Amino acid sequence: MANVQMPRLSDSMETGKILRWLKKEGEEVIKGEPLVEIESDKANIEVEAYAAGKLSKILVKEGDSAPIGAVIAEIGTETAHPDSGKVEAPRPQATNPEGHVRRAERAAAVPSTVTPAAHEEGGGEQYPQGGTDDRTEVGAAAQAALNLIRRPSGPANGERQKASPVARRIAEEHGVELSSVRGSGPGGRITKEDVEAAAASRKQAGQRVAASGAPAVARPTGEVELVELSKMQTTVATRLAQSKFSAPHFYLTSEIAMDDAVRLRQMFNEAVEKAEAISVNDLVVKAVALALTKFPQVNASWADGRIERKRDINIGIAVGLADGLIVPVVRNADQKSLKEIALEARQLIDRAKAKKAGAQDYQGNTFTVSNLGMYDVEQFTAIINPPDSAILAVGSIKDKPVIKEGQVVPGKRMRVTLSVDHRVFYGVTAAQ
Repeated sequence: MANVQMPRLSDSMETGKILRWLKKEGEEVIKGEPLVEIESDKANIEVEAYAAGKLSKILVKEGDSAPIGAVIAEIGTETAHPDSGKVEAPRPQATNPEGHVRRAERAAAVPSTVTPAAHEEGGGEQYPQGGTDDRTEVGAAAQAALNLIRRPSGPANGERQKASPVARRIAEEHGVELSSVRGSGPGGRITKEDVEAAAASRKQAGQRVAASGAPAVARPTGEVELVELSKMQTTVATRLAQSKFSAPHFYLTSEIAMDDAVRLRQMFNEAVEKAEAISVNDLVVKAVALALTKFPQVNASWADGRIERKRDINIGIAVGLADGLIVPVVRNADQKSLKEIALEARQLIDRAKAKKAGAQDYQGNTFTVSNLGMYDVEQFTAIINPPDSAILAVGSIKDKPVIKEGQVVPGKRMRVTLSVDHRVFYGVTAAQ
């Protein structure tokens, strides 16, 4: 019997939602074929089967969520154990106790609305089976540290209150203390429905007080539409708020002559097939990658009071979706040709928009480019995309009168704004 566990599909993922089972109970499963489609905090991803056999039991139904490492299905021919319907995360021993304690200490300093998993911007190898990697599950040492340093406002036993991000947000909006709510989810996890029920109970209590003649608190009136956030939207909101309020941003804007770049692009695209054409953004990505080879101090991150300079140059490309923002990554962009960058960027963006991108498509960025030029935006500032130390906001190319050799001539100009984490490098380096 092989257990299918909820995989870790991104660095900040805590739970995953089953969107669609691609096999039914009783059907044969081939190792390596798509088994289930899961919604993570960044994208919808098809997960392959890691064992062959018969899908004997589905433990987490479509539309339900489960934490990382929880058993969501069983593959095999044996009869399912009577208790196999319970979805519980495994409890492996800590593989790095000291690292867990340090992470637990950092987690306790994060506001309650930011989960430790979202706060930590680690990279590295993924463990689809929910293995014992110390970034995938908190071990016994981390839990012990959390119990010692957790603020007294939490549950009576000192453990972190288990609640979904949506439940936490609704609790904050309605002023509901999570410590007073009993969770109905797996392992006592507090769900959105639990908080809504508690809020409704509070409201009824308030109405009874008002009816008894006690003074009531005035509340605003009017119609509103409440929009529930997807996992992706929640993660984007958390990460960017964390970046904006923790990283001291400063900004530099420069106007670049793009006449030669526009001519190069036109000549290039006339010489190749349409499928191999390059965009202005491909030129920007290549130029940024080459610039980072000259300024390695920019290709870096702030990490626990130190600076980490990255050996690889991986450029993230911000892509707007109808329901969120994603940043697929072109790896080793400094070593690739314009044609290779254009092809890879196009494939990444197409997969991302179709919600078919894999976790590896979003990881490892060392610098990010955000381009709104196609929307006729001349200039803007962008929030740094963690764990990067800078992001380049690219505006549209404008036809402008410029002075050249004492004469006013037409020229093509593009404004770019660099957002910088002042902890990692300074104004002169950014200007250069």
